[in-house]
Amino acid sequence: MMGLALRLLRPYLVAAAVVSAVATGYVWFAAGTVQRQLDQAGVPRCGDPNDCYPHGAALDAVLGMELVAAFVPALLGLVLGAALLARRPGGDPPAERGRWVLVRSGWVLGAGLICCGAVAVAHRSVATRYTALADDTYELLQLLHLNNAAYMVAQTLVVAAFAGVAGLGAGRAPRTLVLTALAGPFVVMVGDGVAALLWTLLGALTGWTGPAGGDLFVLDPFAYTASAVLAAGAVGLVLLARRAATGLRGGAPHPAG
Repeated sequence: MMGLALRLLRPYLVAAAVVSAVATGYVWFAAGTVQRQLDQAGVPRCGDPNDCYPHGAALDAVLGMELVAAFVPALLGLVLGAALLARRPGGDPPAERGRWVLVRSGWVLGAGLICCGAVAVAHRSVATRYTALADDTYELLQLLHLNNAAYMVAQTLVVAAFAGVAGLGAGRAPRTLVLTALAGPFVVMVGDGVAALLWTLLGALTGWTGPAGGDLFVLDPFAYTASAVLAAGAVGLVLLARRAATGLRGGAPHPAG
């Protein structure tokens, strides 16, 4: 079953790998563009936007890096979510539907961890030094990824898992992916809301409000909490999809047909 699932999912996994490679390569390229401008200005290690605010191609590169971090995780979630909607020839035997959901989900979530992880780690380790130079300009975009690799990966996982659940009721893959693209951001927002509630309760119980200051990674504690909530949500959605698939009657059409 594992080998058959891999053959079925291979086109989607390859597509996700291509998106990941292109996005990761762009992050490195864009970081180099900003660094070249700093080198030409004689301030190669500058980290103060008041002294070396990027302009021209460098500012465009910063915007590109922010867009990659903000939207590629969800894009990868959609690509891998489509993999969960693929059916094998003849459909899944009723007795094996629950197991097939788990097998496909394992491949998809593993691929999401690797593919989005490559982009997220590249952004965290390479890009953040340069995006900080235009922090005030693109602050709203940063709120979509929090400069946190775990949070970006968790977005991919929960969006992909949501597609698998939505596909059980939406009827067909195109309709499911449109639904996922529209509802995915709200699913992430719900996870963020749960994380915010946990932080509110923590503050009320302990009086701790988190780290203070303007450090670039000041939101890390909240980001890791939201990541855990979203990852738990992805697992919960997979289990929900397994239960729903197991409950489908033998004559019911496959949701991604």
